[in-house]
Amino acid sequence: MLPQPPPAVANRAVPLRRALLLGLAVALALPFTIARAQVHEIQPGETLSAIALRYGIAVEALAAANGIANPDLIFAGQVLTIAESSPAIPPPGGAIAPPAASRYLVEPGDTLSAIALAHGTTAAAIAAANHIDDHDRIFAGQLLSIPPPDRAPAAGTLARPAIEALLRDSAAHYGIPPAILLGLAWLESGWNQRMVSPAGAIGIMQLMPTTAEWGLEYLAPEATDWRNDPAHNIRLGAAILRHLLWQAGGDLEIALAYYYQGWWSIEQFGIFDETEQYIANVLAIAAGFE
Repeated sequence: MLPQPPPAVANRAVPLRRALLLGLAVALALPFTIARAQVHEIQPGETLSAIALRYGIAVEALAAANGIANPDLIFAGQVLTIAESSPAIPPPGGAIAPPAASRYLVEPGDTLSAIALAHGTTAAAIAAANHIDDHDRIFAGQLLSIPPPDRAPAAGTLARPAIEALLRDSAAHYGIPPAILLGLAWLESGWNQRMVSPAGAIGIMQLMPTTAEWGLEYLAPEATDWRNDPAHNIRLGAAILRHLLWQAGGDLEIALAYYYQGWWSIEQFGIFDETEQYIANVLAIAAGFE
């Protein structure tokens, strides 16, 4: 049996909608800019590239705005100033750069050279980024920072048009506005199946393992290889978003808030400011795919 829909959240939806309308008004005035002026306190395990991806800005711009000479040298408790504005993703037809860096969770049997080949970089570059002295000594469960690619990834990985086609197919299957699923997936991972967040979220849709296992049982039991297969990850993430839409009574903004912050957290603490910013970012990016 599926969980019952949550109690009414209308009292929280009103300020959320006001914040979103204000953000969208600014976005309309500046077509390719997402307005923001806020701070972020670094949490244990976070990286500058992951923080930059969350707010939709370039890691170089974030480092420059905070006087950080080495992006790899940040610490928990450090407070970052998020730039007043940063380039948003242009609409289809424009160039969309992938995230500057990604994370990869080492699986049993992985080698550094194979990981490098799949990501279009070198074993030496990954070793340097992760302070690994012995290229033969990595272990299952190790979280690696993957530097930006300097060549095309190995054959077998999916190109952007193929990922977009999978996203649109799942959106149609679950009755989700395609642009919303495209924008959410881009903000979450840059459409990178190899992305693993510091919290352990995996793949294009950045699914937490506990949420994914629940989704497999109740929503999309066929998506068994969601950790590795982009099609399965997208299908499971879309199924979860569709269920959250049902929980939110069809309110897209509330459903996106559930996706980012979690239903239980919102019921306990209300919608966080960073959640409102996340939704505004999803909507602004999605506008480019309309």
